[in-house]
Amino acid sequence: MSMRTGKVLWRHRTRTPMNTAALTTSGGIAVAGDWDRYLYVYDARTGDVLWQTRLPTSVQGYPISYEAGGKQYLAVPAGIGGASWNNLVPSDLTPEKRHPPTGNSVFVFALP
Repeated sequence: MSMRTGKVLWRHRTRTPMNTAALTTSGGIAVAGDWDRYLYVYDARTGDVLWQTRLPTSVQGYPISYEAGGKQYLAVPAGIGGASWNNLVPSDLTPEKRHPPTGNSVFVFALP
């Protein structure tokens, strides 16, 4: 959304709901993850998917970005519980989507 006008700049539709807060960085990326275990890194200006990966279980909560030793990192929690859509996504609407029952973890990725 444009900070000046409030106009929606882009959308990315997925078969299952987004399951995280959105993180934007001063480097121009936006990060979000969905119930179907995908983590997306977008160009914040255009909405183009710059990178994506599928984790062993749903991406959850609040992604963070931090610097250590001159390198930038992205950390995302994944797992079950909390505010997960686990019992709210009707299985007959998305029969191809299955949610693993366990596997809480934190994944950390180095940014280029």
